[in-house]
Amino acid sequence: MKLLGHNHPRSMESTEADETAQGGKFVQEITDPTSKRPSFWERRRPTLSYVKRQSPLVLGSAAKGLGASWQSVVRITHDRQQVALGTVVDSDGWIVTKASQLPDLKSVTCVTHDLRKFPAEVVKLVPNLDIALLRIEQAQLTPADWASSIPERGKFVATIDMKATPSGLGVVSAGVQRIPYQKSVLGVLLVNGEKGARVDHVLVGSGGERAGLKKNDTIYEVDGVAVRTHIAFKQAIRDAQGGDYVALKLIRGENKLVVKAQLMDLASELLYDTEMEVNGAVSARSSNFERVLSHDTAIRPNQCGGPLVNLDGQVVGINIARAGRVTSYALPYDIVQPVVSDLIRDAKLVSHNAEEKSTSGTAVR
Repeated sequence: MKLLGHNHPRSMESTEADETAQGGKFVQEITDPTSKRPSFWERRRPTLSYVKRQSPLVLGSAAKGLGASWQSVVRITHDRQQVALGTVVDSDGWIVTKASQLPDLKSVTCVTHDLRKFPAEVVKLVPNLDIALLRIEQAQLTPADWASSIPERGKFVATIDMKATPSGLGVVSAGVQRIPYQKSVLGVLLVNGEKGARVDHVLVGSGGERAGLKKNDTIYEVDGVAVRTHIAFKQAIRDAQGGDYVALKLIRGENKLVVKAQLMDLASELLYDTEMEVNGAVSARSSNFERVLSHDTAIRPNQCGGPLVNLDGQVVGINIARAGRVTSYALPYDIVQPVVSDLIRDAKLVSHNAEEKSTSGTAVR
Protein backbone atom coordinates (compact mmCIF):
# COMPACT_ATOMS: atom_id res chain seq x y z
CA MET A 1 0.00 0.00 0.00
CA LYS A 2 1.45 3.36 -1.02
CA LEU A 3 0.98 6.63 0.85
CA LEU A 4 1.12 9.59 -1.44
CA GLY A 5 2.48 13.05 -0.75
CA HIS A 6 3.26 15.43 -3.61
CA ASN A 7 2.10 18.78 -4.92
CA HIS A 8 0.02 18.95 -8.08
CA PRO A 9 -0.49 21.98 -10.36
CA ARG A 10 -4.17 21.29 -11.00
CA SER A 11 -7.00 23.15 -9.32
CA MET A 12 -8.56 22.02 -6.05
CA GLU A 13 -11.86 21.29 -7.84
CA SER A 14 -10.10 18.91 -10.22
CA THR A 15 -8.21 17.32 -7.36
CA GLU A 16 -11.37 16.72 -5.34
CA ALA A 17 -13.07 15.18 -8.35
CA ASP A 18 -10.14 12.82 -8.93
CA GLU A 19 -10.05 11.82 -5.27
CA THR A 20 -13.78 11.18 -5.29
CA ALA A 21 -13.30 8.94 -8.29
CA GLN A 22 -10.61 7.05 -6.37
CA GLY A 23 -12.92 6.49 -3.42
CA GLY A 24 -11.60 9.45 -1.45
CA LYS A 25 -8.73 7.46 0.03
CA PHE A 26 -5.60 9.50 -0.33
CA VAL A 27 -4.36 12.34 1.84
CA GLN A 28 -2.61 13.77 -1.19
CA GLU A 29 -3.04 12.96 -4.82
CA ILE A 30 -0.80 10.85 -7.02
CA THR A 31 1.68 12.59 -9.32
CA ASP A 32 5.12 12.01 -10.73
CA PRO A 33 7.90 12.71 -8.20
CA THR A 34 8.98 16.36 -8.14
CA SER A 35 11.99 16.02 -5.85
CA LYS A 36 15.43 15.97 -7.41
CA ARG A 37 16.70 13.72 -4.65
CA PRO A 38 18.24 10.54 -6.07
CA SER A 39 15.66 7.82 -6.53
CA PHE A 40 15.97 4.53 -4.68
CA TRP A 41 17.29 2.81 -7.79
CA GLU A 42 19.83 5.56 -8.53
CA ARG A 43 21.43 5.46 -5.10
CA ARG A 44 24.70 3.76 -4.42
CA ARG A 45 24.02 0.21 -3.29
CA PRO A 46 26.09 -1.07 -0.36
CA THR A 47 29.02 -2.88 -1.95
CA LEU A 48 31.84 -4.90 -0.44
CA SER A 49 34.11 -1.83 -0.62
CA TYR A 50 31.44 0.24 1.14
CA VAL A 51 31.11 -2.33 3.93
CA LYS A 52 34.89 -2.49 4.32
CA ARG A 53 34.97 1.27 4.83
CA GLN A 54 32.95 0.81 8.00
CA SER A 55 35.22 -1.87 9.45
CA PRO A 56 36.94 -1.07 12.79
CA LEU A 57 40.35 -1.40 11.13
CA VAL A 58 39.59 1.17 8.42
CA LEU A 59 37.83 3.57 10.81
CA GLY A 60 40.70 3.26 13.27
CA SER A 61 43.22 4.08 10.56
CA ALA A 62 41.23 7.14 9.51
CA ALA A 63 41.18 8.37 13.10
CA LYS A 64 44.92 9.04 12.99
CA GLY A 65 44.48 11.93 10.57
CA LEU A 66 41.44 13.43 12.27
CA GLY A 67 43.36 14.48 15.36
CA ALA A 68 41.25 15.94 18.19
CA SER A 69 38.39 17.08 15.93
CA TRP A 70 36.01 14.81 17.89
CA GLN A 71 36.41 17.14 20.89
CA SER A 72 34.39 19.75 18.95
CA VAL A 73 31.30 17.52 19.06
CA VAL A 74 28.60 17.50 21.73
CA ARG A 75 25.71 15.11 22.21
CA ILE A 76 22.30 16.80 22.49
CA THR A 77 19.76 15.00 24.62
CA HIS A 78 16.11 15.31 25.63
CA ASP A 79 14.62 13.10 28.33
CA ARG A 80 18.00 11.34 28.49
CA GLN A 81 17.80 10.30 24.84
CA GLN A 82 20.16 11.55 22.14
CA VAL A 83 18.19 13.60 19.63
CA ALA A 84 21.07 15.16 17.70
CA LEU A 85 24.74 16.00 17.67
CA GLY A 86 26.06 19.53 17.93
CA THR A 87 29.16 21.22 16.56
CA VAL A 88 31.09 23.64 18.78
CA VAL A 89 31.54 26.86 16.80
CA ASP A 90 33.00 29.11 19.50
CA SER A 91 35.07 28.31 22.59
CA ASP A 92 32.66 30.31 24.78
CA GLY A 93 29.91 27.67 24.72
CA TRP A 94 28.30 28.31 21.31
CA ILE A 95 27.01 25.26 19.45
CA VAL A 96 25.14 24.69 16.17
CA THR A 97 22.81 21.76 15.49
CA LYS A 98 19.84 20.62 13.36
CA ALA A 99 16.77 22.51 14.53
CA SER A 100 14.03 20.03 13.58
CA GLN A 101 15.72 17.33 15.67
CA LEU A 102 14.92 19.27 18.86
CA PRO A 103 11.52 18.12 20.15
CA ASP A 104 11.41 20.66 23.00
CA LEU A 105 13.33 23.92 22.70
CA LYS A 106 13.06 24.59 26.44
CA SER A 107 14.48 21.30 27.62
CA VAL A 108 17.74 20.53 25.86
CA THR A 109 20.94 19.22 27.43
CA CYS A 110 24.42 19.18 25.90
CA VAL A 111 26.94 16.50 26.85
CA THR A 112 30.54 17.45 26.11
CA HIS A 113 33.28 15.05 25.00
CA ASP A 114 34.45 14.67 28.62
CA LEU A 115 30.87 13.65 29.59
CA ARG A 116 29.91 16.82 31.45
CA LYS A 117 26.26 17.84 31.11
CA PHE A 118 24.97 21.38 30.69
CA PRO A 119 21.46 22.78 30.12
CA ALA A 120 21.40 24.58 26.79
CA GLU A 121 19.63 27.75 25.74
CA VAL A 122 18.26 27.85 22.20
CA VAL A 123 19.41 31.31 21.15
CA LYS A 124 18.31 31.42 17.52
CA LEU A 125 16.64 29.31 14.86
CA VAL A 126 17.45 29.64 11.14
CA PRO A 127 14.46 27.95 9.41
CA ASN A 128 15.76 28.04 5.84
CA LEU A 129 18.88 26.12 6.90
CA ASP A 130 17.12 24.06 9.60
CA ILE A 131 19.84 24.93 12.12
CA ALA A 132 19.68 26.15 15.69
CA LEU A 133 22.29 28.11 17.63
CA LEU A 134 22.66 26.92 21.23
CA ARG A 135 24.59 28.31 24.17
CA ILE A 136 25.84 26.55 27.28
CA GLU A 137 27.51 28.17 30.28
CA GLN A 138 30.87 26.58 29.66
CA ALA A 139 33.99 28.33 28.39
CA GLN A 140 37.12 26.82 26.86
CA LEU A 141 35.39 24.38 24.55
CA THR A 142 37.27 23.25 21.46
CA PRO A 143 35.76 24.99 18.42
CA ALA A 144 35.55 23.30 15.03
CA ASP A 145 38.40 23.80 12.59
CA TRP A 146 36.65 24.91 9.40
CA ALA A 147 37.94 23.73 6.04
CA SER A 148 38.89 26.14 3.28
CA SER A 149 37.46 24.20 0.33
CA ILE A 150 34.64 21.82 -0.57
CA PRO A 151 35.86 18.28 -1.30
CA GLU A 152 35.41 17.15 -4.87
CA ARG A 153 33.16 14.32 -5.93
CA GLY A 154 34.74 10.97 -5.04
CA LYS A 155 36.70 12.30 -2.06
CA PHE A 156 36.44 10.63 1.33
CA VAL A 157 34.70 12.35 4.24
CA ALA A 158 34.05 11.24 7.82
CA THR A 159 31.22 11.72 10.27
CA ILE A 160 32.57 12.13 13.79
CA ASP A 161 30.96 11.58 17.16
CA MET A 162 32.29 12.09 20.70
CA LYS A 163 35.10 9.59 20.31
CA ALA A 164 38.44 9.51 18.51
CA THR A 165 37.30 6.91 15.97
CA PRO A 166 34.85 8.30 13.38
CA SER A 167 31.37 6.80 13.37
CA GLY A 168 31.42 6.42 9.59
CA LEU A 169 33.38 7.02 6.41
CA GLY A 170 31.72 8.11 3.21
CA VAL A 171 32.37 9.43 -0.26
CA VAL A 172 31.16 12.72 -1.71
CA SER A 173 28.65 11.23 -4.12
CA ALA A 174 27.02 14.08 -6.01
CA GLY A 175 28.84 17.26 -5.03
CA VAL A 176 26.94 20.39 -4.05
CA GLN A 177 23.33 20.50 -5.20
CA ARG A 178 19.96 22.09 -4.51
CA ILE A 179 17.23 20.02 -2.86
CA PRO A 180 13.82 21.54 -3.73
CA TYR A 181 10.81 21.75 -1.44
CA GLN A 182 8.98 18.49 -0.91
CA LYS A 183 5.38 18.46 0.37
CA SER A 184 5.14 17.22 3.95
CA VAL A 185 3.04 14.24 5.00
CA LEU A 186 1.93 12.76 8.30
CA GLY A 187 2.44 9.28 6.91
CA VAL A 188 -1.12 8.00 7.20
CA LEU A 189 -3.70 6.87 4.69
CA LEU A 190 -7.00 8.62 5.44
CA VAL A 191 -10.62 7.97 4.49
CA ASN A 192 -13.66 10.05 5.32
CA GLY A 193 -15.26 9.05 8.61
CA GLU A 194 -18.46 10.06 10.36
CA LYS A 195 -16.73 12.58 12.63
CA GLY A 196 -13.56 13.42 10.74
CA ALA A 197 -10.70 11.92 8.74
CA ARG A 198 -10.28 8.29 9.75
CA VAL A 199 -6.87 6.58 9.71
CA ASP A 200 -6.93 3.51 7.47
CA HIS A 201 -3.18 2.75 7.56
CA VAL A 202 -0.08 4.09 9.32
CA LEU A 203 3.25 4.08 7.44
CA VAL A 204 6.11 2.36 9.25
CA GLY A 205 8.70 4.89 10.48
CA SER A 206 6.52 7.93 9.76
CA GLY A 207 5.67 10.83 12.03
CA GLY A 208 2.21 9.36 12.42
CA GLU A 209 3.61 6.09 13.74
CA ARG A 210 6.03 7.89 16.09
CA ALA A 211 3.12 9.88 17.50
CA GLY A 212 1.27 6.64 18.25
CA LEU A 213 -1.52 6.94 15.68
CA LYS A 214 -3.43 3.74 15.06
CA LYS A 215 -5.78 2.37 12.43
CA ASN A 216 -9.38 3.62 12.94
CA ASP A 217 -8.31 6.74 14.85
CA THR A 218 -10.44 9.66 13.66
CA ILE A 219 -8.69 13.03 13.36
CA TYR A 220 -11.13 15.92 13.81
CA GLU A 221 -8.83 18.89 14.49
CA VAL A 222 -5.34 20.01 13.36
CA ASP A 223 -3.70 22.94 15.18
CA GLY A 224 -7.08 24.28 16.21
CA VAL A 225 -8.61 23.91 12.74
CA ALA A 226 -11.57 21.54 12.48
CA VAL A 227 -11.29 18.83 9.83
CA ARG A 228 -14.18 16.67 8.69
CA THR A 229 -12.70 15.04 5.58
CA HIS A 230 -9.33 13.80 4.36
CA ILE A 231 -9.22 16.75 1.94
CA ALA A 232 -9.71 19.18 4.83
CA PHE A 233 -6.79 17.51 6.60
CA LYS A 234 -4.62 17.98 3.53
CA GLN A 235 -5.57 21.65 3.39
CA ALA A 236 -4.73 22.10 7.09
CA ILE A 237 -1.10 21.01 6.57
CA ARG A 238 -0.51 22.37 3.06
CA ASP A 239 1.79 25.23 4.19
CA ALA A 240 3.88 23.10 6.55
CA GLN A 241 7.17 21.45 5.75
CA GLY A 242 9.03 18.42 7.00
CA GLY A 243 10.09 18.76 10.62
CA ASP A 244 7.11 20.89 11.67
CA TYR A 245 4.97 19.62 14.53
CA VAL A 246 1.17 19.64 14.50
CA ALA A 247 -1.27 19.18 17.38
CA LEU A 248 -3.92 16.61 16.51
CA LYS A 249 -7.21 15.99 18.27
CA LEU A 250 -8.58 12.56 17.59
CA ILE A 251 -11.15 10.02 18.64
CA ARG A 252 -10.03 6.51 19.55
CA GLY A 253 -12.92 4.28 20.49
CA GLU A 254 -14.81 6.10 23.24
CA ASN A 255 -11.90 8.40 24.10
CA LYS A 256 -10.73 11.78 22.83
CA LEU A 257 -6.95 12.28 22.66
CA VAL A 258 -4.52 15.08 21.87
CA VAL A 259 -1.21 14.08 20.29
CA LYS A 260 1.77 16.00 18.92
CA ALA A 261 3.02 14.62 15.60
CA GLN A 262 5.93 15.59 13.38
CA LEU A 263 5.42 15.93 9.64
CA MET A 264 7.99 14.47 7.26
CA ASP A 265 8.97 15.35 3.69
CA LEU A 266 9.44 11.77 2.56
CA ALA A 267 10.65 11.10 -0.98
CA SER A 268 8.15 9.20 -3.12
CA GLU A 269 10.05 5.92 -3.02
CA LEU A 270 9.89 5.88 0.78
CA LEU A 271 6.10 5.93 0.89
CA TYR A 272 5.99 2.16 1.21
CA ASP A 273 6.23 0.12 4.40
CA THR A 274 8.82 -2.21 2.87
CA GLU A 275 11.10 0.64 1.78
CA MET A 276 10.95 2.36 5.17
CA GLU A 277 11.81 -0.93 6.86
CA VAL A 278 14.80 -1.47 4.55
CA ASN A 279 16.07 2.12 4.68
CA GLY A 280 15.62 2.58 8.42
CA ALA A 281 15.00 5.92 10.11
CA VAL A 282 15.28 9.02 7.94
CA SER A 283 15.20 12.71 8.84
CA ALA A 284 11.84 14.43 9.16
CA ARG A 285 13.18 17.25 7.02
CA SER A 286 15.52 16.49 4.16
CA SER A 287 14.34 18.92 1.48
CA ASN A 288 14.07 22.65 0.75
CA PHE A 289 17.81 23.39 0.94
CA GLU A 290 19.49 25.73 -1.52
CA ARG A 291 22.91 24.03 -1.25
CA VAL A 292 23.90 20.74 0.31
CA LEU A 293 26.90 18.47 -0.01
CA SER A 294 25.67 14.97 -0.82
CA HIS A 295 27.59 11.99 0.55
CA ASP A 296 26.92 8.29 1.08
CA THR A 297 27.72 7.93 4.79
CA ALA A 298 24.87 6.05 6.46
CA ILE A 299 24.27 8.43 9.36
CA ARG A 300 21.31 8.22 11.71
CA PRO A 301 18.87 11.15 12.10
CA ASN A 302 20.12 11.72 15.67
CA GLN A 303 23.64 12.22 14.31
CA CYS A 304 22.54 15.26 12.31
CA GLY A 305 23.89 18.57 13.56
CA GLY A 306 27.34 17.09 13.96
CA PRO A 307 30.33 17.81 11.72
CA LEU A 308 31.26 16.20 8.43
CA VAL A 309 35.06 16.42 8.12
CA ASN A 310 37.73 15.75 5.54
CA LEU A 311 40.48 13.30 6.36
CA ASP A 312 42.52 16.11 7.95
CA GLY A 313 39.79 16.65 10.55
CA GLN A 314 38.61 19.96 9.08
CA VAL A 315 34.87 20.59 9.01
CA VAL A 316 33.57 20.69 5.43
CA GLY A 317 29.91 20.78 6.48
CA ILE A 318 27.26 20.17 9.11
CA ASN A 319 25.30 16.95 8.61
CA ILE A 320 21.73 18.13 8.10
CA ALA A 321 19.71 15.14 6.86
CA ARG A 322 19.58 11.44 6.26
CA ALA A 323 17.48 11.18 3.13
CA GLY A 324 17.84 7.47 2.38
CA ARG A 325 19.81 4.36 3.14
CA VAL A 326 23.07 5.72 1.70
CA THR A 327 22.07 9.30 0.86
CA SER A 328 22.99 11.95 3.41
CA TYR A 329 23.25 15.73 3.16
CA ALA A 330 25.52 18.27 4.83
CA LEU A 331 25.29 22.05 4.76
CA PRO A 332 28.61 23.25 3.29
CA TYR A 333 30.92 25.13 5.65
CA ASP A 334 30.83 28.26 3.47
CA ILE A 335 27.09 28.58 4.19
CA VAL A 336 27.11 27.72 7.88
CA GLN A 337 30.23 29.56 9.06
CA PRO A 338 29.27 33.13 8.09
CA VAL A 339 25.66 32.72 9.28
CA VAL A 340 26.76 31.35 12.65
CA SER A 341 29.44 34.04 13.06
CA ASP A 342 26.85 36.77 12.49
CA LEU A 343 24.41 35.17 14.94
CA ILE A 344 27.04 34.91 17.67
CA ARG A 345 28.17 38.50 17.11
CA ASP A 346 24.60 39.80 17.32
CA ALA A 347 23.84 37.71 20.42
CA LYS A 348 26.97 38.94 22.20
CA LEU A 349 26.10 42.54 21.31
CA VAL A 350 22.57 42.17 22.71
CA SER A 351 23.94 40.59 25.88
CA HIS A 352 26.54 43.33 26.28
CA ASN A 353 23.96 46.11 25.84
CA ALA A 354 21.67 44.44 28.35
CA GLU A 355 24.47 44.25 30.91
CA GLU A 356 25.35 47.91 30.37
CA LYS A 357 21.71 48.92 30.80
CA SER A 358 21.42 46.87 33.97
CA THR A 359 24.61 48.40 35.41
CA SER A 360 23.50 51.89 34.46
CA GLY A 361 20.13 51.37 36.16
CA THR A 362 21.80 50.19 39.35
CA ALA A 363 24.02 53.26 39.45
CA VAL A 364 21.04 55.61 39.13
CA ARG A 365 19.26 54.01 42.07
